[in-house]
Amino acid sequence: MILLLLLLFTSIGIAQPVETCNADDTRALRQSGQQALQKRQYDAAVEQFQRALDACPTQRGILLEISQAQSHRKQFAEAIAAARQFLAQEPTSLKGRLALADAYFMAQRFAEAREQADQILKQDPHNPEALKLKGNVQYLMGDFEHAQDTFIDLLDGHSDDEEAAYMLGRIYYQEGRIDYAMGQFQRVLKINPRSYKAYDNLGLCYQARGENETATRHFLTAIKLVEKDHPEYDWPYANLGNLLLDSGDAEKAFAAASKAADRNPYSARNFYIGGKALCKLEKTDLCINWLERSVSIDANYAEPLYLLSKVYAQSGQDQKAKQALEKFREVKAREPAIKR
Repeated sequence: MILLLLLLFTSIGIAQPVETCNADDTRALRQSGQQALQKRQYDAAVEQFQRALDACPTQRGILLEISQAQSHRKQFAEAIAAARQFLAQEPTSLKGRLALADAYFMAQRFAEAREQADQILKQDPHNPEALKLKGNVQYLMGDFEHAQDTFIDLLDGHSDDEEAAYMLGRIYYQEGRIDYAMGQFQRVLKINPRSYKAYDNLGLCYQARGENETATRHFLTAIKLVEKDHPEYDWPYANLGNLLLDSGDAEKAFAAASKAADRNPYSARNFYIGGKALCKLEKTDLCINWLERSVSIDANYAEPLYLLSKVYAQSGQDQKAKQALEKFREVKAREPAIKR
């Protein structure tokens, strides 16, 4: 009977009922997902967004929220799939293509991220998000010259773009153009006076100029800004530790490196700086532990290997010293190829 009625309605042009959903419930679920995302509760965010989509499949934009949350969970295949599902239904959406590009970028699939950014820029040549993405891809692929041009183009049209100014400053710093780098980081602080990354990088610039007291003040300002609000950011602690080592204060250097390692126990550099400080404090066993931890995190990090070979030799572990030195030489021999 139902089939006959459907056929009858179709034959006489009567529209079939349209699927409906509870807009208030869906909105509440999406808001809950966004709140979880802001709190870095990524599993909860995915769950809330998925419930919202299940409750109202016609709200396709939820797929982009799922993609974002999945990327933060490091579930990149799922993030890419959600963005592709959205684009399959809305193939001309720049928002959807940007979500796909972001998912590729976070998955470190840089060539595919660049391809998506280029497609966006064909439709919208001045799209700031696509330009930032393209510049970041170029930067991470070692194409500093074109990355610099991309960020300059972006800033020509969007002079108050904080991320573009910061990235341009990073490129100038790595090229040794310290005054140019400082100009960009100071530009960032005019846009956002609480930019801890700008303070941290200005510290590096002052250190490069030999102005250690000013560098220290900038690192400490960055630390104050990140101490409570950004518990995952370890760089100013490590940078301060490195500066303190150069200044001859190994004890304070180790304290700073320890805080950096607590914040990010997966950073080989944090453990290397701490290991160097322990060596200067003549705490050999602890020094070896920290350096071995550094090497275990990144076997292609040359500096801890070299120091480890020296400490092994000083402590009479000749075979380990020889192995560490051989590994150091292998890594150094590969470095020019890696840089290209």
